[in-house]
Amino acid sequence: MPNSRAIIVLGMHRSGTSAFARGMATLGVYLGENFLDAQEDNPTGYWEDKGIFDLNERVLAALGLKWTDATLIEDTSWKLEAVQALRAEATDYLRSKLAIRPVWGFKDPRTVRLLPFWRPVFHDLGTDDRYLIAIRNPLSVAASLADRQGMDQATSHILWLAYMVPYLNEIAAQPFLAADYDLLMSDPAEQLERIAAALELPIGEDSRAEIAHFSDDFLDPELRHNKYGRYDFPMNPAVTPLAREAYLWLEALATDRVGPDLKQFWSAWKRIRGAVNRLLADSAAAR
Repeated sequence: MPNSRAIIVLGMHRSGTSAFARGMATLGVYLGENFLDAQEDNPTGYWEDKGIFDLNERVLAALGLKWTDATLIEDTSWKLEAVQALRAEATDYLRSKLAIRPVWGFKDPRTVRLLPFWRPVFHDLGTDDRYLIAIRNPLSVAASLADRQGMDQATSHILWLAYMVPYLNEIAAQPFLAADYDLLMSDPAEQLERIAAALELPIGEDSRAEIAHFSDDFLDPELRHNKYGRYDFPMNPAVTPLAREAYLWLEALATDRVGPDLKQFWSAWKRIRGAVNRLLADSAAAR
């Protein structure tokens, strides 16, 4: 039997992962006590454990990367001695800081790129790892990254692909759910109840009170400065067809238009993944 259950929030930067993480806390998921400080671009807080953030930064550094690098990570890289040492450190950290509760979790946008690092950690812990995939239209993500990082759209869209596509298949055999940030903002209670049902998080009276507080007091629509829909893609030539296709498949998951049989999704994702990996390799070769 698993020692505990972990709910891991996955998603690209500027995709609402902080809001989703706070939502998980309303459902009784323990996120720790040592969060990154709120900043001007995220005044309601990141809900991101400092230790997890530090570990992910060090794993990226061991791979020779920064969070802004849209570089294909070779499979052999996960066996590097420095990466393996960090795996042991991550296991010890989770065991002492987060897995002290029956249901716990964390979020850091880097995690979706580093799933081949984290999945063995969860195995070593003997935990039942489950996943919430936070999605947001890549046009909105690009606009947000332009506002906050000065990143051009073409770079943002390739970076979105580098985060969201190559390693999502790592969780294919695990319980997971995709949820859309814009839908969370529009109807937070409905989305949290959907998440709770899919990830088997019971909702009691305390949780209902927390959901009401989350909906009425925590979420602030004024902080969402960019909102694009699926019909905005043809108007923006900077979006690669791959980014559009990958997002639309994820959106289909998030709106329950795909499932419960996910064979069609994973078959399409395998093809998209191969194309993205070739794109990232070609982009690296051209630099």
